Amino acid sequence: MAYYSPAMGPDIHQLLLDRLQQQGINTEEASALLRDLSKILESSPGIDPASASSKLQLLGWNGVSLDYQSLQLALVWIDLIENQIKGKAFLNTD
Repeated sequence: MAYYSPAMGPDIHQLLLDRLQQQGINTEEASALLRDLSKILESSPGIDPASASSKLQLLGWNGVSLDYQSLQLALVWIDLIENQIKGKAFLNTD
């Protein structure tokens, strides 16, 4: 299991954005794509990159073809965001 800290978040996010930009996804579109991908990963946690790409294409993300590294970066990024949200919710309970 890989270990990461919240401080790694911006670097992971930038790596992921760079990989998506290589496929023609601009920064504004990337957040929508990651939102759709997070829903796919939530419903199918062990999905492989080719299947995730097919599901994204069904949602209108034509031309997006996730490779293993991009999918792993997305998984870590989504996990970081979810943990930040949970942490804020935990800290805000009075």
